[in-house]
Amino acid sequence: MQSDSCPKQEDNGDDRLSNLPEHILLTIIDRLDIREAARTSVLSGRWRHLPAMLSRLVINVWDFLDAFNCNNAEIVRGNEAVVKVTKSILARRDLSRNTIQFLCMTFFLREDDPISIGHAVAYTMATQKVQIAEFTILTERDNIFCDDDDLVIYGRQFMLFFDACPNAFGGLTRLNLENLRFGESDIPNVLNTCKRLNHLRLFHCDSGSWTVLQVEHTQLSELAIVNCSFERVELNSLPKLTRIVFEGWISFEDPLSFGYVPLLDTVSLTNVSLSWHKMIKLSKFLRRTPSVRRLKLGFNSEKIWVQPECLTERLAYVFHQLRFVNLSNMPEGYDLTWTLFILKAAPNLKELYMSVWDHLCEMKTDAKERKSLSYSENKGAEWEPSATAFHHQSLVTLAIFGFRARDYMMNYVRRVVETAVNLKDVFLYDRLTCDKCRSIPSRFPPKWKQDCVEKFITNGIKSSAIMQFQTIGYLRPDHVDKLWFL
Repeated sequence: MQSDSCPKQEDNGDDRLSNLPEHILLTIIDRLDIREAARTSVLSGRWRHLPAMLSRLVINVWDFLDAFNCNNAEIVRGNEAVVKVTKSILARRDLSRNTIQFLCMTFFLREDDPISIGHAVAYTMATQKVQIAEFTILTERDNIFCDDDDLVIYGRQFMLFFDACPNAFGGLTRLNLENLRFGESDIPNVLNTCKRLNHLRLFHCDSGSWTVLQVEHTQLSELAIVNCSFERVELNSLPKLTRIVFEGWISFEDPLSFGYVPLLDTVSLTNVSLSWHKMIKLSKFLRRTPSVRRLKLGFNSEKIWVQPECLTERLAYVFHQLRFVNLSNMPEGYDLTWTLFILKAAPNLKELYMSVWDHLCEMKTDAKERKSLSYSENKGAEWEPSATAFHHQSLVTLAIFGFRARDYMMNYVRRVVETAVNLKDVFLYDRLTCDKCRSIPSRFPPKWKQDCVEKFITNGIKSSAIMQFQTIGYLRPDHVDKLWFL
């Protein structure tokens, strides 16, 4: 009797799963990658049609590749699998369920594979509503191995793909490109065709030597230009732009200019400053963006490229809406007092985050190499101490990542606690690490020393701010988001 009942219980369990409402089954499958989702179709007749009903389709070539053995043969196999899965799932979709909420495609730019994907996607866009459609187009060679010839070849391959699939590109809302050299009119043509586009990311792209990129688009709300060799980027007219990420520039002069960007809310600027780079005055650089509320300035452990400024009417105009500032990867060992000019010019600033980190895994450390590449040895910035006597009414949070019990850091925290009269929280975190540098010994003050540090910082200051010492392992989720935003 007992042996007979076991299979029956198992069958009932299977039946209970299969008899779940359809929307719950779809929710379950939606949490799987596309390869596993497709495999569910063999479980039973009830499951066979479900993968084709998903409202979120994420088809990523990396789901079909061995990340530790990604050679050319693997890339060919992975791209072919993406083509097969894309055609299969899109061709079997139930047209009565005519909305795809999210269609995300990641694939390599090679031969005819992208065109096959583009045609399948274009047909789907013509027969069903696709709310969000994204292409992330990869190149076989990583950017550090790409020479000028590779950029030209990849650029031509992309434009062949683009010209062959205008309807697919016309329906895209998000586009991520890398390692491409465009012709003079290519980017304007892409933007003109991709009329629905609201997100564009260009990584390691250019249009040849010392060219100017001019951007105009009616729908674009997010733009990222990372390590691209344009002499200058001009954002002429982007009426819906809310977020700009601009990293790595080569220009001697201001590398980015803002035209009509009335909704711009978030700006992220990151650069490795070399000795010949011009120091940037934010009052001039951001003079057309008085609506900015969130600002990130990244330094990649090298020279501070921001010119500290005395408070002027123009600087106050630029900073008066600022609510959040993140100063990312500042070099270790240099006075932080210069950052107070931002605090002084931004009376409504609520949160100030900063990370101080000599990230040796990514820095150039050989002295001869640094000299040959024009790296600066004096990485600091100065601001006249006599200009720093002021009170700030709005700042409530100060967070420092990479804190050490050294005079320049403790004096800086003391200065902020004294200046920000309504400060509520001071978070002092251990240094950041990556997978390669986790073994480097921490120099974070141990628990027995933290009380001494706090007493030094707060001695003689009337402040209700709560000081918290934390290792990165106890990093609050909201701090993670703010530290790495953009």
